[in-house]
Amino acid sequence: MRIINLLFFLSFIAKSYGQDFGGDKVGLGNFVHRIYNAKPFNGVKLFQTQDGQDYMISVVELKNDPGKTEAVQSRIASVKAKAYVSQYLNGSNISTDVIVITMEEKTKDSVISRTEMQEILRESSYGFVDGVEMLTKFESNSGKELIYIYYREIKKK
Repeated sequence: MRIINLLFFLSFIAKSYGQDFGGDKVGLGNFVHRIYNAKPFNGVKLFQTQDGQDYMISVVELKNDPGKTEAVQSRIASVKAKAYVSQYLNGSNISTDVIVITMEEKTKDSVISRTEMQEILRESSYGFVDGVEMLTKFESNSGKELIYIYYREIKKK
C-alpha cells in the first residue's frame, strides 16, 4: 500500500511541476499565423507578447513546388530567413547599374530607333546569425505558396 501511495504522490508531483515543452511555441505560432493572414508580409518583424517577451520573426514565402523535396524547401527557407535577419541586424549594401541599349532597324524607306533601359539592383549583407529556429509552416490562403516562419527570442539586457 505504501508503494502505491508513493507512486501516486510522485506522479502527482511530476505532473504538477512538469513543463509544457511546446505550448508556448504553439501559441506563438498561432499568433503569428493570424497576423500573417490578416496582412501578409515577407521579411523581419519585431513584436512583444502579453507577457512582455520580445521576439524577432522572419517570414519566408516560397512557391509551392512539388518538384522539390521537403528537405530542400526547408533548407532554402532557412537560408532566406537568416538572410533577412542578417540584413535587419547588420544592414546591407545596395548598388544599382543602369544599362542603355540602343538599336536601329533599317527598312526600305526609314530607320527605326529603339532604346531599352535595364536596371540591375544588387544587395549584399554580411554577418553571423544564430539562434533562429523554425516556428511554423503553412500554406497560403491561395495554396500557391508555402509560408515558413522562423523566430528568435530577444533577450533583455
